[in-house]
Amino acid sequence: MYRAVFLDRDGVINEEVNLLTEIKQVKILPNVVKAIKILKDLGFYIIVITNQPQVARGLLRESDVRNINNYIKKLLSRKGAKIDAIYYCPHHPEKHHQDIKPELLKYRIECDCRKPNIGMLKKAEKKFNLNFKECYFIGDKSVDIQTGKNAGCKTILLKTGYGGKDKKYDVEPDFVCDDLYEASKIIEKEVKKIKAVIIAGGRGERLRPLTDTLPKPMLPIGGKPILEHQIELLKKYGVKDIIICGYYLFDKIKKYFSDGKKFGVNIIYCEEKEPLDTGGALKNAQPFITNTSFVLYGDTMLNMDLNKLLAFHKNKGGLLTVVLHETDHPEDSDLVEIDKNNRIIKIYKKPHKKIKTNLAKSSVYVLEKKIFNLIPSKRHSFHSTDLPKIIKKYRVYGYVTNEFLKDVGTFDRYEMINKIYLSKQKSLI
Repeated sequence: MYRAVFLDRDGVINEEVNLLTEIKQVKILPNVVKAIKILKDLGFYIIVITNQPQVARGLLRESDVRNINNYIKKLLSRKGAKIDAIYYCPHHPEKHHQDIKPELLKYRIECDCRKPNIGMLKKAEKKFNLNFKECYFIGDKSVDIQTGKNAGCKTILLKTGYGGKDKKYDVEPDFVCDDLYEASKIIEKEVKKIKAVIIAGGRGERLRPLTDTLPKPMLPIGGKPILEHQIELLKKYGVKDIIICGYYLFDKIKKYFSDGKKFGVNIIYCEEKEPLDTGGALKNAQPFITNTSFVLYGDTMLNMDLNKLLAFHKNKGGLLTVVLHETDHPEDSDLVEIDKNNRIIKIYKKPHKKIKTNLAKSSVYVLEKKIFNLIPSKRHSFHSTDLPKIIKKYRVYGYVTNEFLKDVGTFDRYEMINKIYLSKQKSLI
């Protein structure tokens, strides 16, 4: 299921005027283009929901409303701000006027589309496969806030347009913002209220003697530990709350990063009394996870667009998203089969016979906190123990990417990644 931001039109996108009936009256409010771009980059559909009772009152024809709507869409689209759909209600329930033209009687009705009813939103829900709980409704009137509440959306009242002064409905918004741009930044902050778990407990046997005195995640790439590269990437995408799980030579990690403030992040450490493997380490971190979270393995060098990964995960609405990539060493990789909707349907553990797929699991996930209820409190491998069971009962998706993603598991890979980094630094940071 997908997410949308529902927008009222007049007073939110364009200036509120008394009875907008002509295209020449349309004036886009400041920073609307910026706001819509931010929301689109976060993976939201942008859908306009507007009451247009001027049709019922004989001031506009439906074709006039569509022309104005199309003009607004084109005006914004030329500046790179895409509106995915506009729904309007032409009705008005009043019938006491004596001079109603016969052709307008069909519009003078009680309907299910006129806000605060949610008929228009239900149409959007069906077309775009929306999850209202993950959607926002933004408007300048109390009727907009009531509409959002009726649908189960989060609501934002803007001080532009009427600024909520109509007071027609006694309802409180979740947020109040000066304009659509401020609202977009609030949503961005809400969406990015995400933590990251870094699994950094491995001993790195294949990299001895380098790892005899240094934990594998602290091996330097271009003069900086792998962990530091990961933290810089997370910070770049607004993830500043990080949980590091570890056991082997863990004090060296803690001493280097401390509380994270030097690196512009907040770090919590989950130290293991004994090595817990991936599943046990994740379970150990459960008390600190309150929302959607990224999971990284501390021995992986990566350069990914985490916003796109997060948008994919939210749009699919699954319990877990696993980053997949085409591997050049399928013989020693766990391979994954996905269906046409990217849902993971089977995992082939190594060693395995030659099979059709060459998609391999990486060490990057996005998960929902509910998944911790499926992880036992003991040492075990999440890959081989939990994941095969979870995909049989729950929706788990594969995010296929060719972005840079390499684990530093052997001397050959470690040397290769260092060479790549030194020759093309900007492609990795």
